[in-house]
Amino acid sequence: MTSPRQLLLRFSLCLALGLTLSSCGGVPYYEAVESYYERSNGVYHPVEKGQTLYAIARAYGVNVEELQSINGIRDPSELDVGHHLWIPNANRVVYVAPTVPDTPGVSKPPVSAKKYASKKRKTKAERKAAAKRRLMWPVRGGVLTSRFGTRDGSNHHGIDIGARRGTPVRAAGGGTVKFSGWGPTGYGLMIIIKHPGNLTTVYAHNSRNLVKKGAEVKRGQMIARIGKTGRATGPHLHFEVRNDAHPKNPLLYLKNK
Repeated sequence: MTSPRQLLLRFSLCLALGLTLSSCGGVPYYEAVESYYERSNGVYHPVEKGQTLYAIARAYGVNVEELQSINGIRDPSELDVGHHLWIPNANRVVYVAPTVPDTPGVSKPPVSAKKYASKKRKTKAERKAAAKRRLMWPVRGGVLTSRFGTRDGSNHHGIDIGARRGTPVRAAGGGTVKFSGWGPTGYGLMIIIKHPGNLTTVYAHNSRNLVKKGAEVKRGQMIARIGKTGRATGPHLHFEVRNDAHPKNPLLYLKNK
């Protein structure tokens, strides 16, 4: 006959085993990234003309190296106007005074600063090599219907490209498929590709996925077809670019059509 103590011991073991098994599956890659980002406190700072990474970091009280790492910025001297920087632990967007020369209201730098700036300029060959690393548009002939940034009071983490249902969706760059299936609420059928470095691209609302998790894809390879699965009012591709899980403006990474 089983004693009450033995019954209690068996129940405890079953409970522990159940918890262990339930955690083995984990969560989808994208869902883990999304939950991490939603828990992060901070704001997007829109870069305006004349602002530098150093001035922005100083205005928010953030270490400039940390800001550079979080936003995946290799060269601080090439900060594009309109770029949205993720500022961790900030609760509001603050004013940053322009400090770049040739900006109205900014005095010219001394000669030594000019010489330093000239050394930072990239050569033609370096610019050409950098251009090759930029991503290609995932939809040929598509129409940009929604941009990156604040939309209807919330952050739109990518861009929307409208096209007919069934239009091919192509990999913006070569990499490994990390997720292929139904994504979080609203995204419908989606694909996530991990590229060399810390770059990741997301393709959502597909009518059909043509590649599976673990597949190696090439730049320009057809990976899905346009649809309107999930929360979508019409057929289009929701396209995201992320660097270390932080959403970036895809237009800063895509080559001109």
